[in-house]
Amino acid sequence: MGQVLYNKYRSKDFSEVIGQDYITTSLDNAIKNNKISHAYLFTGPRGVGKTSVARILAHLVNDLPYTDQSTHLDIIEIDAASNRRIDEIRDLREKVNIAPSSSRYKVYIIDEVHMLTREAFNALLKTLEEPPEHVIFILATTESHKLPDTIVSRTQRYNFRPIDMLSLENHLKSIAKKEKIKITDDAITAIAKHGDGSFRDSISILDQIKNQGGEITLEKVNESLGLPSSENVNKLIKILEDGNGSELIINLNSLFSNGYSSSIVAKEISAHLRHSILIDGNSTTIDYIGLMRDLIEVPASSNPDSLLEITLYKYMANHSASGNKVMATAVNHPKQPIVKTPDSIVEKIEKPKPVAKEKIKDDVVIKKPQKNPTSDITFNKLIWTDLLNLIKKTNNTIYGILKTASPKLVDNKLELTFGYAFHQKRINDAKNKDIISECFTELTGNKVEIDCIYKKELAKEDKEDSIKTDSLDISNISNIFDGAKVLES
Repeated sequence: MGQVLYNKYRSKDFSEVIGQDYITTSLDNAIKNNKISHAYLFTGPRGVGKTSVARILAHLVNDLPYTDQSTHLDIIEIDAASNRRIDEIRDLREKVNIAPSSSRYKVYIIDEVHMLTREAFNALLKTLEEPPEHVIFILATTESHKLPDTIVSRTQRYNFRPIDMLSLENHLKSIAKKEKIKITDDAITAIAKHGDGSFRDSISILDQIKNQGGEITLEKVNESLGLPSSENVNKLIKILEDGNGSELIINLNSLFSNGYSSSIVAKEISAHLRHSILIDGNSTTIDYIGLMRDLIEVPASSNPDSLLEITLYKYMANHSASGNKVMATAVNHPKQPIVKTPDSIVEKIEKPKPVAKEKIKDDVVIKKPQKNPTSDITFNKLIWTDLLNLIKKTNNTIYGILKTASPKLVDNKLELTFGYAFHQKRINDAKNKDIISECFTELTGNKVEIDCIYKKELAKEDKEDSIKTDSLDISNISNIFDGAKVLES
């Protein structure tokens, strides 16, 4: 069985450690000057050399050679994630009093020490307070904030930093050259970028992709990692700026069907926007920062696909409302000459005349904004579906009842008509109305009053005439954008 690249190229001496010079220099001087501490704490992100430095330090203090096959009775490694109980620490406390078998020090390396239970920490603390002279503890963790202050205060702490991109790229190139792996420079950059400052993650990615054979290209890296290409992401961002709702749906569905998760898509959009802000000096910084903030929530969502769509729609709606872009083309009307307005230059679009409380096929009800179009929205089945999905995350009972309602937006009042009195009474409760109102504001940015109505006749209506909230009709997307029509592709 071949050796994995990360273990093969693990640092075996302080001189081989990359990106942590101030730590290795300090530890090397401490050994030379015989100023060795009884306890060290190594903190920092994963894959940046904490365990490697701990092993090197353990061998150097005992003047032992360190190789891939190195094993020694006086160097004990403990995984706190698997040995987190007080019983394991009590066993350790008993054994630390036993003298080293053949070395100067008995060194305990406790990895992921933050996983210990509170009782285990208390037991370890007693040992750290009065350790035997022949014992050295090296604690390593990626989550130092979870450690008790009493533990931290009894150690020498060293903070490991993420590896910078240039160092990562150079290290990957060095390994590829030694392993005779053909790889393009942009593929190296992509691997280092996805490694996110971690040697272990970056080298593991290289190891995985090299098994495909042939030259490693950017396309191979993206395919292996499930990342959309830069062209796809840039196209998606352009669609956002153009405000093309139908193209947004088509491109998102295409990405999802090709195996790209919404979490990955959200992350890649954020990365491209960040590059645009920091490198290109994009002038729409405020808009981008708001979008990036919302995209952070997508991976943690219980329904990331829907949240990604809502987040992108919200950006388009806000972008359109600010007058920066026109988001759709009018129904059956050619573009008119460009005219100046007090705020900006936009394309004049002839729109259908305003209607009030008019039933429209496939929509709930449309109320055309008359006085203040930037503070109102056009209400349709898509908005209602998104509102239901948002409420479902907060209160599943309210969601179930609202699915039976017939909604209508009139001015700043959302009228909910129910066919059963107990449904109307339940939703009419002040707490439930507040939940609906807050979700509506979160989704649209507009405040709304909730008015619950009981209409017995509604219960007898055909189900086909009621709102089907579980489906998404692309033809309704245009209604988000002031009644404009979505162009067919």
